Amino acid sequence: MASSKIRVNVWLWTVASLGGLAWGLIAVVFAAVGPSSLVPHVFSSYHIEHFAAFYVLAILAAAGLPRTHLVQIALALILVAVILATIRLAIPRHVLNDAEDLLADVAGVIAATAPVMVGRLRQLALDGEVRA
Repeated sequence: MASSKIRVNVWLWTVASLGGLAWGLIAVVFAAVGPSSLVPHVFSSYHIEHFAAFYVLAILAAAGLPRTHLVQIALALILVAVILATIRLAIPRHVLNDAEDLLADVAGVIAATAPVMVGRLRQLALDGEVRA
């Protein structure tokens, strides 16, 4: 009975994470291309907001997609950041700090995924075998 309860809990956390990821992606896209008057500002620096948004997206993606390699998740989110930066180039009011925004986005993804990747490399060194 405990095994089925654990599977249900894992399923619920996965679905909740995927729901958060979907809403997070919608919010990031809106914040990136929407009018700045409609975008709430949580931190004093919008670079911190970029970092935090992609940090949270990476955490939600890793939790919601447990069978997907972290490198794939990181590359997909970095691709999203590059696409949004490219789109923002076409919007005149967003051109000013586009490279810094992209750097903050990528740093957020790396900061979220790096500790797990380092932990896996550490485990590889201890075990002497390759794990997925």
